[in-house]
Amino acid sequence: MKMIYRVKKAFPTLLVLYEIMVCSQAAESIHVPTVAQIPPTQAQGIVTLPSSTMSVPRQIEAVLPSPKYETKIELGATNITQNYDDENPNKHRPILPSPNSRLKGPFFEEGSELTHVTARVGSTINLDCRIGLLGDKTVTWTQVKNQNINLLTVGKNTHSKDERIHLAFRYPNNYRLQISYVTKRDEGMYACQVATYPPKVKRIHLTITAPEVEIVDESGRVVHERHYRQGSSLLLTCLATSVGFLENEPDKNIISWKHGARILSQGSSLNVTKDSDSAVSVLTITPLEKRHSGNYTCNVGNLAARTVAVHVINGELPAAVQTAGVHFKSSNSTLLLVIFTFCSLLR
Repeated sequence: MKMIYRVKKAFPTLLVLYEIMVCSQAAESIHVPTVAQIPPTQAQGIVTLPSSTMSVPRQIEAVLPSPKYETKIELGATNITQNYDDENPNKHRPILPSPNSRLKGPFFEEGSELTHVTARVGSTINLDCRIGLLGDKTVTWTQVKNQNINLLTVGKNTHSKDERIHLAFRYPNNYRLQISYVTKRDEGMYACQVATYPPKVKRIHLTITAPEVEIVDESGRVVHERHYRQGSSLLLTCLATSVGFLENEPDKNIISWKHGARILSQGSSLNVTKDSDSAVSVLTITPLEKRHSGNYTCNVGNLAARTVAVHVINGELPAAVQTAGVHFKSSNSTLLLVIFTFCSLLR
């Protein structure tokens, strides 16, 4: 009886010890680290636990706030930098180049289509060639004319023997070809080429325009030689087209007359029509003397000129000249012809 009584008395203590032992064994198999000590990765929020503390799977998905950060994408010479925030997923997302994007290699910023450029005789022309993502590739300029290819530049060096032509590079990527005092022989096809495989080429066709000048008589006929009787009147009309007026250029400088090498400051009148890009100048001299014989030249700036030879004869004109009707009998007829010429030109 005493033994049974002692067991019953000790039973609560044994029961408590048993529960403590069971709980201790369960606790030994579980160890959970503090979440605040786990650094989240920047990519997907994957948490990697140290091996010394792991009795659970090595990777768990952690739901943690992603910080604001900046992404930089460097592609050759182009840097793309954009800020974005995961709290606003539709705002300022970085733009990545697509597999078919032209950022894969050199490209012409203005496109590779054929370009037409027009320049005036005597002017300076710039042919631009802006290239993106050039890298270590070489750029050359060539001129194609009469089935011949003339090498003009290689890289940033000029190879043309013509001193008017040189490479005028403009930072950061404009391989500009510059031609000074252009002439008609500069007209033709130019090619800016990048040394890739296959080569990338941008073609530019250059057209050169120049004024066209003619000297006509009182009947509107083009003349190269005129005979006058001494004491009569001279009337010559200079017709200039495709003048190409420059801004702030005085009209009086568009057309000038010369007698030999001497510039004539009197005896000429000028009518300018900028809408039609033309100009008309009439030269009159009365009465004519022997000293008025010689070459008369109509100049359009320093771009174009036309010359007529004038002969002043003392006495009657030869019969062949008279039948051509090339001299006037009075100053009144000269005035009428001047008015008629102006009216016909202004129509």
